Amino acid sequence: MPGPLPDSFRRLATFSSRLLPGVRLYDQGATPDRFYVVLRGEVLFEVLSEQGDPEIVARAQPGSFVGHVAAFSGRPTSAGARVDRETVVLAIPLARLAEAIREAPELGVQLIYEFAGSPAPADLVDLDEVEVDAAEDDRALARLAPGDEDVVPIEGEVDGKMFFVDTATCPVSGTRFQFLRVRTRAVRPRERESDFHVRYQDVNPTWYGVVVCPVCAYAAYQDDFANLDEAARARLWDDREPRSALAAHSLAGTRTLEDAVTALDLAIRCYEARGASDSRRAVLQHRRGWLEREGGNANAERPWIMRARESYERAFKDDKRLSEEAAARIAYLVGDLSERLGDLQSAAQWLETATRVAPKSSAGIARTARDRLQDVRELIKRERAAS
Repeated sequence: MPGPLPDSFRRLATFSSRLLPGVRLYDQGATPDRFYVVLRGEVLFEVLSEQGDPEIVARAQPGSFVGHVAAFSGRPTSAGARVDRETVVLAIPLARLAEAIREAPELGVQLIYEFAGSPAPADLVDLDEVEVDAAEDDRALARLAPGDEDVVPIEGEVDGKMFFVDTATCPVSGTRFQFLRVRTRAVRPRERESDFHVRYQDVNPTWYGVVVCPVCAYAAYQDDFANLDEAARARLWDDREPRSALAAHSLAGTRTLEDAVTALDLAIRCYEARGASDSRRAVLQHRRGWLEREGGNANAERPWIMRARESYERAFKDDKRLSEEAAARIAYLVGDLSERLGDLQSAAQWLETATRVAPKSSAGIARTARDRLQDVRELIKRERAAS
C-alpha cells in the first residue's frame, strides 16, 4: 500500500531517476530485471485491448512498488508501465538488491509485506524524521533525484564571448539540463591537417560537439541526441550506473582536453549501445584519435586511427546509403589514415579510388586526393630507392 517512505531510502540516490511524460518502464509481456519504487508522481499500468489500443487498468502512487512480482518471479508482466507526468522513481536491479538493502534495510522488510499483500506497519517508518514538513520532504526528494529541478544548471561561470547556453532533455533519464555551445564568432581556425583535423587559436568547438547528461551520463551529438528507440533507451538505462562512474563531474560546462576525452568515450559507449553505423563509429574513433594528437600522445593516437580506418573501410564497402560525395570523402580518409599508419600501398590505392568515385560536385575532394596521392607516390619511390 502506498505510504510514507523510510528515511533510509534517502541513501538510495544512486538508483533514482526523474522520468518525463511518456517514458515507459517496461512493456506488457516483458520480463524486467529490476523493480521500481515510486517516490513522486504516478506510474500507469496499461494493457492492450483486442483492437491493440492501450487501456489504463491501474495506477501506482508514491510509496508503491512497481514490477517487483515479474522481476522476482521471472514471469512476463501482465501490463505495461509508463508515466504521463514527471515522476521520480527508484530503479533497483535485482543484481544490486543486496547492496540496496544494506543501504536501506527497510526496503527488504517492505518487499516482504508487498509480496504478502499486507500494509507495512507504521512503526517501520520514522514519521518524526521523514514527515517533519513538506519542505523537508522536497529536500529529501531533491537529494534522491539530482535532476528534479526544472533545469539542471551549468556549474561555474560561462564566458559569454565564447559560449551560449542551450537546454536539452535526456531521453534516458528524462533530465532537463543546460549545456554549452560554442559561438560561431569565437571559432578561429589556425591550421587544417590532411585528415581534416583543425587546430584552433582559442576554443576548440570539437570539444563541445558531444552533449552529456549530467545525471545519467548519456552522451551523443546534438543532432541526434533525442533520437532513441525504446530498445536502445532500455539498454542505455541499464548501463547508466557504470557509465556515470566514468564521469567524475558534470561535463555540461567549460571543458578541458581531459573532459573532452571523457565526453567522447561516453559517446562511443552510448553509440555502441544504439547500434551505430560503421560511418558513425569511424567518425567517433577518428575524433578520439585527434584528441590524443592534440595532447601530443602519438602512441595513444595510433590505435584509434587504426580503428577508424577499419570502420571507414567497412562503411565504404557495406553502407549502401552513402552518397557519392560521402563515399569519396571516406575513400580519401582511408587513404590518408593509411599513409599516417605507414601503409603506403593501401594509401595509394584508396586515394586513387577517391579520385575515381568523386562526383563532379566534389571537385575539391578529388583535387585534394590527387595531391595527396602524388605525395604518397613520392614516398613509395623514396622507400624503393632506399631499399
